[in-house]
Amino acid sequence: MRDFAIVASNKFKVSSTKANDIKINNNYYAGKSAKIYNQLAKQTAVDSIKLFTKKYGPYPYSELDLTESPFSSDTGGMEYSGLVMITQDTFARKKAASKEDYDSVIEDVSHEVAHQWFFNTVGNDEYTEPWLDEGMAEFSEDIIFDLTPTKTSALYQKMMKTKQDASLMKDVKKLLNQQLKTAVKNKQGMIINYPLNKIPKKYDETDTAYNGRKSFYSLLRYLMGEKKFDQAMRDYYQTYYLKQATGKDFIAIIKKHDNSKAVNDLIKRYISPKYLQ
Repeated sequence: MRDFAIVASNKFKVSSTKANDIKINNNYYAGKSAKIYNQLAKQTAVDSIKLFTKKYGPYPYSELDLTESPFSSDTGGMEYSGLVMITQDTFARKKAASKEDYDSVIEDVSHEVAHQWFFNTVGNDEYTEPWLDEGMAEFSEDIIFDLTPTKTSALYQKMMKTKQDASLMKDVKKLLNQQLKTAVKNKQGMIINYPLNKIPKKYDETDTAYNGRKSFYSLLRYLMGEKKFDQAMRDYYQTYYLKQATGKDFIAIIKKHDNSKAVNDLIKRYISPKYLQ
């Protein structure tokens, strides 16, 4: 275990379910939207565990606890080993949840559950190399989870009283591939592996931490192909399971699976050797 945290309240309601024999406990507060929040948060956690296990490897613990926590809406959530803390601003004290509230729950839960794989199981220095955990969690949330049909997406559509449109997801994937193709053609790039205290003033810290790093992983998967990329990620996860990894370790695993000129050129455009640990 890398760290330790406790969240406690005598006002919590607790609802439990299972995914891959892992017990998921959702600790949440009573409220007019509490039932909806409980359903959506639990289902997102279930689908996240199943999907990330398939993509990366097994979740290392027998339980996962979700808790509503007193964060601001800007924070979203926080992760610890076996513990996911989600901001209570999403549903707390609201008479009716908005579409944005539903979206936030799915985004925050899938993102923080992804951290159970990257940072909590495969550790890294989150201050000097945050691209290894935050970037991968954002990629897992936006690209892996959001673009995969799940029971969460079906539940979301039901709550929004709209019908699922399979062709819409295909269109989104097609558009993403077109954008990635253009990015490769234009040799798009930005250095993403700055330590937190070295990010240039011209860069927006949030954009560098999340969007820039997500782009790197997305382009990497595009160039390697999904099958080869998934193999490399499983290799990385298994090799550094409950260990500490560095940027050099990650790059070495990628090059082990694909040492092509295209992949090496991409790495040069996004990763500065100066800041590799």
